[in-house]
Amino acid sequence: MRNSCHKIEDQKTYDIKRLHRHLLDILSDVIRVCAELEIDYFIMGGTALGAVRHGGFIPWDDDLDIGMRREDYEKFLAEAQKHLREDLFLQTYRTEPGSPFYFAKVRKDNTKFVEKYCRKLAIHSGIYIDIFPYDALPDDEKERKNHYRRMKWMLNLYIAKCVTGTSVEYRGMKRLLYGCVRHTLHLLMLPVSKRFLYRQTDRMMRKYNDHPSQYLGYGGLPKIQVPRADVLEPAEIAFENLTVKCPQRIETYLSHNFGDYKKLPPEEQRGGHAPWLIEY
Repeated sequence: MRNSCHKIEDQKTYDIKRLHRHLLDILSDVIRVCAELEIDYFIMGGTALGAVRHGGFIPWDDDLDIGMRREDYEKFLAEAQKHLREDLFLQTYRTEPGSPFYFAKVRKDNTKFVEKYCRKLAIHSGIYIDIFPYDALPDDEKERKNHYRRMKWMLNLYIAKCVTGTSVEYRGMKRLLYGCVRHTLHLLMLPVSKRFLYRQTDRMMRKYNDHPSQYLGYGGLPKIQVPRADVLEPAEIAFENLTVKCPQRIETYLSHNFGDYKKLPPEEQRGGHAPWLIEY
């Protein structure tokens, strides 16, 4: 049975609470599958910030992010689709090569959440939650910063292979500049195979996994790194009507990555991915 759909192209008027209900619906099934497969996960980034500061979603946030240690992430990719509800699709480069993302998404059938820069891609574009693999990071701070810079560059090359625009997290002149850079990279990457870029990105992500390491993170995003010890046995926290897993010492995690996380940002900085088109 298809969900009833409501199409909205004016991103300023859509019902974000309705979107939140879809995100929670996806998350609840992902949590169920993780429990069945004995996979650990943890909320991260803005989702973790929302859990502590708002008891759930940041009111203007329009996505939901979870992380998994690399071994759990690979097990999830290998087994989860067989356990997820029939209306949920695990989107990765392996299941849908047209996806421009290195990380995974779980998308809901009969819905759409399309960001403007992805509008021309012929892929499953349902409402989604993001799932990020967490790999070992160098303990040396200088080397860690260098690793982030290298990974950010590699991830930009990978996504630029597929798309030319940028997400709305960049605004004004910065968005124009990033758009020009991505368009240039897109042209430069035309003769390079996506498979090659994926394999190079994957190899760099895993570079330090055979070394003892104090920190885990997703390359290119320094604000979501976490001490390894804090996710070996995740804690629990309320998130809306669910109980979810989170890093131990979550407030320390938020302070380290966001500074004064209890302070609300200025109104002009309150925004999410802002869909170009949404159907739910």
